[in-house]
Amino acid sequence: MFSIVLIALALVNAAGCGSSSKSSSGSTGTSGGGNTSSCPFSGSTAPQSQPGASKSTQLTSAKPSTSGCIDNVIFSFTPSLASSETAYQAGTNILAVTFSNATLGPGLSSGTEQHPTGLNYVSAVQISASTGQVKISITLDQQRQFLVSSSQVPPQLELSIG
Repeated sequence: MFSIVLIALALVNAAGCGSSSKSSSGSTGTSGGGNTSSCPFSGSTAPQSQPGASKSTQLTSAKPSTSGCIDNVIFSFTPSLASSETAYQAGTNILAVTFSNATLGPGLSSGTEQHPTGLNYVSAVQISASTGQVKISITLDQQRQFLVSSSQVPPQLELSIG
């Protein structure tokens, strides 16, 4: 049993993203989280949708973070999750997340732009809003695979980029 635990720990440590390096394919890791060329991430560059409430809800925060070689942006809502569509803007490295039946909560305003530091791929997060819709534009170093997941309690949408 002890050897199984040691093997599991070794696999977890091996799966973690180490220091920056350049692979033979030419991808370069960055200072944010580690070796992005061998990141164990599986997503897609195709548009992704998430269902949400049909009634109006508020986006209360958009927080970028990193976990090893994966960048995450967590969107929090009150009182319920908004439906969303996530897709790259044609021909760009800008990943757009559009929330329907949503408004901006306290502390957020249209035109707000964050330039987070210490992330692997995300260089900017910009918030814009129009009647009944909130759009988040996330500027990346290049088009990358992403994965969208959500929870109802707490009402959050997580965008993972790898």
